[in-house]
Amino acid sequence: MFEIEHQGQIYHSDQARRPSAPGDSYMDAQEKEIQWAEKVTADQNEDSHALDKPDAIEKHNVLMGHYIRELERQSENRAEMAMDEDFYDHIQWTEEELAVLKARGQAPIVFNMIQTSVNWVLGSQRRATMDYKILPRRKEGLKPAERKTELLKHNRDENRSEYEYAKAFTDAVKAGIGWLETGQASPEDGPIVFDRSESWRNMLWDSTSQRYDLSDARYVARSKWLDLDICRALWPKRKGLLELSATNVSTGIYALDEMGDEPMDSQEIEHFNNEYGRSRFNAERMRVRVIEMWFKMPQADAKIIRGGQFNGELFDGWSVGHHRELIDGRATLVARPREVIMLAIMTDAGLLDLRESPYRHNKFPFTPVWGYRRARDGMPYGIIRGMRDINRDLNKRASKALHHLSTTRVTVTRGAVKDIEELREEAARPDGVIIVEPGFTQPEISTDTNVAAAHVDMMNRDAAMIQAVGGVTDENMGRSTNATSGKAIVARQDQGQLATSMFFDNLRQSRVIHGEKHLVNIEQFYTDEDTFRVTNSRGHADWKPINDGNPDNAISEFKADFIITEEDWRASARQAQAEELLDLMGKLAATAPQLVIKTLDLVIEALDVPKRDELVKRIRQETGVTDPDADPANPDPETIAMMKQKEEAAAMAKRGMEAELGDKEAKTRKTNAEAARAEAGLANDTIAQVKASLEAAIAIAGAPMVARAADQILARAREESGLSMPAPEGLPQMPAGAMPAPAAMPQGGVPL
Repeated sequence: MFEIEHQGQIYHSDQARRPSAPGDSYMDAQEKEIQWAEKVTADQNEDSHALDKPDAIEKHNVLMGHYIRELERQSENRAEMAMDEDFYDHIQWTEEELAVLKARGQAPIVFNMIQTSVNWVLGSQRRATMDYKILPRRKEGLKPAERKTELLKHNRDENRSEYEYAKAFTDAVKAGIGWLETGQASPEDGPIVFDRSESWRNMLWDSTSQRYDLSDARYVARSKWLDLDICRALWPKRKGLLELSATNVSTGIYALDEMGDEPMDSQEIEHFNNEYGRSRFNAERMRVRVIEMWFKMPQADAKIIRGGQFNGELFDGWSVGHHRELIDGRATLVARPREVIMLAIMTDAGLLDLRESPYRHNKFPFTPVWGYRRARDGMPYGIIRGMRDINRDLNKRASKALHHLSTTRVTVTRGAVKDIEELREEAARPDGVIIVEPGFTQPEISTDTNVAAAHVDMMNRDAAMIQAVGGVTDENMGRSTNATSGKAIVARQDQGQLATSMFFDNLRQSRVIHGEKHLVNIEQFYTDEDTFRVTNSRGHADWKPINDGNPDNAISEFKADFIITEEDWRASARQAQAEELLDLMGKLAATAPQLVIKTLDLVIEALDVPKRDELVKRIRQETGVTDPDADPANPDPETIAMMKQKEEAAAMAKRGMEAELGDKEAKTRKTNAEAARAEAGLANDTIAQVKASLEAAIAIAGAPMVARAADQILARAREESGLSMPAPEGLPQMPAGAMPAPAAMPQGGVPL
């Protein structure tokens, strides 16, 4: 222990806490302590840094305690995770097993059945599309939300985010956990907001956390090795501390220290453990382990936005949207207890930086993508963990079967041959020559094929068991099986899909959590006027302005939400469902072809065909069907033009129908009028004839008694003709009851 005093403060050197660099055993311990004291003193003289005060030193000790405790607690499972990845990479024999096989003359065969199953899951994720949309919280934020959607897609292309998501998903499937990170970057180096993955080997987290998004965790840490000259450029005022923490890795005897484990430092060890003496060039390389820890610190009077679209956020004095909400009276500023995210960057010797998180979302910038989680302690593991022992058994049985088939057993009487080793070599050769001494029997040579057959049978069982445990069946991979009917194949594909669905659901959830943080960073850091390029599926570019004074292009003034809009599908399941949809459309075509035409765009949208979006677009233009995913409150120009054209066509069709109906009604009225006139003329002629006949009859008979009968005849004629006509004039009228009873008529019909 060595102490120095500077400006009334006592600084201690804890040699046991620092990693021992190669070559320390050749240096005097006291000289090492003096060097440490000189470097710290140089830092203090240059700048009385707040990070060297007692409270900062105490904070460093606490944070390093959390880091070391998590490293020890997670070390066993981290070793298992590294072994899982080794099995995927064909490293399935331990060093001890390889030594035994080499001494036995047995080949270390590797039949990697695990890799094929894992590749199917990884390939399904890469074929699955998972898109998103930005939705506003207020109606006036609709246009800015559309611009944010385009900006987020542009930022995703700049960061090659889809490859980063695939990398995190790969870690989750193999090892059990992957990590996504988003944050502010330097505009001179690329995108203003970066979006990338991080290896699980560099990450530690609060293992007491139970929630998926680590919202109940107190800290998340990342460890990285950096070159000393880079560290000096990043933290120029902490050069003495950095030199104290540096390790010379060019000596060829690099070893682990207590700040890391084998999964974390395996690449470092493999790279630097070599014989430097073979080179005459100076390749000295000083390395520093830098630990970045994000942790929560309670704050009693944190400024919180209450009300409005930014409700619940920490107040950001640089936010235009926060200020506008407060000025317009939609929100107020309150002081409430809140856990605030802090950032500490340090080495094992001290702090390099300590500050409040620069991100408005007040969350860890890292988002985990989980595979499986162990129930008893929350430790992650992947799909390989359950198949590892089965594949190891398969390899051992394959190696033993080959060894039994390729070796021979010789039984010989002592003295029958001069050289036993020569006999061993000749017996193993197909064209071997064995010379036996006179008077001795021929050596007995045998091969144990029965044992080899038993091992091969167990290998087949192991291969089937790997499929059963992993959930990836032959049907999922398109292989021929005993399932012949389409329903049986689809059922087995669905079974495999369900067995691996947790990985895809976890990725979807992580994409939502990560997307929310990414969106807040976009709203926070894209504040300057700019123009960015957006390309469509055919590569055509369109330029979009932001923050140019137009409210529709404002990025930071309105709050929006990140929404996953399209489900991800497994390749085989999507293909099977598309086939069922095509079969249904074929059946409907015979009975309802118009329905098939109206739904043809949805059928094409469900297929994995080239230029699918363009095909769907043209079909909708021809059929006049609108996009079901389009926002009806804010249609795009193409939709507006289509709707206008559709309305004009409907109006013209309506006018044509009305004109046709008018013509038909006019023709009907004309026909009815002509029929009425014809009927009226016929009735008038009939009545005139009846009247003339009656007048003639009266004149002949000379008897007015027939007048009543004439009236009845005329009335009946009017009723039958449907006309309301007055009684004919000129006929004599008689009062009712005045007509005498008619005389009896003879059989001939002539009145008597």
